[in-house]
Amino acid sequence: MALLEVRTEWAVYKDCFLQVARYQADNSRAIEIWNNEEGPIARITVYIAGSGLAEDETVIDTNNCPWAMELIKQHGFGQATGRMVRSGYCTYPVVKLDIEKIGEYLEVA
Repeated sequence: MALLEVRTEWAVYKDCFLQVARYQADNSRAIEIWNNEEGPIARITVYIAGSGLAEDETVIDTNNCPWAMELIKQHGFGQATGRMVRSGYCTYPVVKLDIEKIGEYLEVA
């Protein structure tokens, strides 16, 4: 498993890894960043009802994680589709995920 360095607006976290699950409501991917010492750092995705996502797409939580799109681009985890979804006062980008690349950073039990 490869490890990440994650830069948020609050801190720099070294030796991070990903955990991927599914949102129960629409089966889209929920991606979290974890660190062995700090525990959960952030969930960089968000579920938004009616997003109409393809199997390999997810919505990125740029409201709570404004640095998430840069992390995705930097590590090749996916590409912006150009589509945005709205929830309340926020709009969020839809990303087509590179599942193979994400797999390199998944926690292995």
